[in-house]
Amino acid sequence: MAQKKAKSESTFEDSFSRLEKILEQLEGDDCTLEDTIKLYEEGLGLTKVCYDKLNNAELRIKEINKAAKSTEIKDYKA
Repeated sequence: MAQKKAKSESTFEDSFSRLEKILEQLEGDDCTLEDTIKLYEEGLGLTKVCYDKLNNAELRIKEINKAAKSTEIKDYKA
C-alpha cells in the first residue's frame, strides 16, 4: 500500500522517466520472463499515474481558461 501511495505522489516527470527506463529494460535481451512480467505490471501502473496527472492538468487548464474568459476586461481611459 505504501508503494502505491508513493507512486501517486511522485511527479509526472519522475513517473515518466521510470516508465522510459522500464521500456529500455524490456527492449533489452537480458530480462527473464518473471522480470518482464514485473516490469510490465509496474509500467502499467506508471502509465495510469501519468494519465491521471495529465488528465488533472487538463482539467485545471480548462478551469483557468474558463475563469479567465469570465473576467471582463474594460478599457479604461487615463
